[in-house]
Amino acid sequence: MADNPAVLDLKVRYFQDSTPADVPCREEHFIRREFRMSLPVEQTALVLVDLWNTHFIDSWIERAARVTREAIVPAIEMSRKAGLPVIHAPSPEVARQFPQSARNPAAHEPTRGGADWPPPAFRSREGAYRAYRGPRSQPPGIGLHWDPISDGLTVSPAVEVRDEDVVITTGAELHEVLAERNVLHLVYAGFATNWCVLGRDYGIRSMARYGYNIVFLRDCTAGVEFPDTLDELFVTEIAVREIEQQFGFSASNADFFESCRRVTEGNAV
Repeated sequence: MADNPAVLDLKVRYFQDSTPADVPCREEHFIRREFRMSLPVEQTALVLVDLWNTHFIDSWIERAARVTREAIVPAIEMSRKAGLPVIHAPSPEVARQFPQSARNPAAHEPTRGGADWPPPAFRSREGAYRAYRGPRSQPPGIGLHWDPISDGLTVSPAVEVRDEDVVITTGAELHEVLAERNVLHLVYAGFATNWCVLGRDYGIRSMARYGYNIVFLRDCTAGVEFPDTLDELFVTEIAVREIEQQFGFSASNADFFESCRRVTEGNAV
């Protein structure tokens, strides 16, 4: 075993919405930049977001299943070999299916500005507030496709949830686990880029607000596209750019695997 603490020497990418002093600060001059970032293995964890086995959008789950097999499973394997803890964040209803989730400290409910504001009936869009139902509840509604399969929702069969892994239900719980383990750096992979990876309370926006350093594996994801963005996967690209511009950095699988490989080889010395 090497005497020095293991470090992931990783090439990361970000999108700089600024320019050098001699270049006008205009949008047409914004570019992506890269540099090498050293992440201490003992302070770094792999966070897996919503690696599901099913979804109400058939075309999307087909793409996600392929990405899971071809990109995410190898990333998990390389992370384990390098000594990174693996944290599964598969949504509360799925997390509770796994006994590992019971080992975590109790999550804290986020506080609201007013005890009951907005009113519960308004938040649930019931009764007189039914007219304000969100897009997914408007006709025809996603329940038409989601309800028949929702009872079978669990983690993708391609993903092994090991006994030593962590399974969390909420962002507050993830924060507690990371604090307990002295983790500062989060390597993210999972689905869907523009929905859950960014927006969940255990997703990138939320954990960046806590102050964690974020590195997103951009090969290990798939966004939910629109008909006119599907061919080029443009929604996924824009979500990656949002991460790179505002919340952290991204890395390719090739660079992540190489950095993990160097750590593994160093551990074997």
